[in-house]
Amino acid sequence: MTFFLLPWSVRQSKINTLSRDLREVEFRFGELDPLRWSLISEFGVKTRPLAPVWRRYKGRFWEELCVWALPGRVVKEIEEKGLVLSPLFGLLGAGDLIPEYGVRWEWTFNGSDLFSFWRRHLEGVIGDLLRGSVVFDFAGSRERSLIKFPEDCIRVCFEYYRAGKRVRNSLPHRAYTLRYIVEMDVGLDDLERINFLDYRVKDISQDRNTIRVIMEGEGKYI
Repeated sequence: MTFFLLPWSVRQSKINTLSRDLREVEFRFGELDPLRWSLISEFGVKTRPLAPVWRRYKGRFWEELCVWALPGRVVKEIEEKGLVLSPLFGLLGAGDLIPEYGVRWEWTFNGSDLFSFWRRHLEGVIGDLLRGSVVFDFAGSRERSLIKFPEDCIRVCFEYYRAGKRVRNSLPHRAYTLRYIVEMDVGLDDLERINFLDYRVKDISQDRNTIRVIMEGEGKYI
């Protein structure tokens, strides 16, 4: 199985696509529901109206990804394979319906911040989910620290260089990379095909279960 690990966004859109209540929809990873509802109650989160994760999140990655403008096949694949870590919901599918919420990782619950809270409760769920899989990792380093990748999981990560210098704020680059992978059906055997704007693959290396792809461009566009 292939998954896309996608970044959480503190910025969220007020656009809603459904007036239904959160209690009326079914989440992936339902074993986390008791924990989710405890946090929803604790922080007084409104449970309606709703929008898919890819529509709700408004950070630079999601704005550049423009899921709403992509072909239906591509949207479906992102919804099915996209995973997002969330301080309120723990782990979400990219197509899960959620309300707008202001809960942050630094907030505390039962004496610990939500990073520590979810680290304890997600280890088994994520370990089972990712076992034997391929993960294209586009998440932020802080969120990634919540995950212990199984030894038989292949993780593909990307570094971006603009005119020879490492790109630090690579959210739009990650979005374009994901779009290319999904639209062009790229797998482990043809990673060298990835390109967007003036970026191309410069190098691919592997250390144990991590594949590192170096993308380099002149940065004329981003």
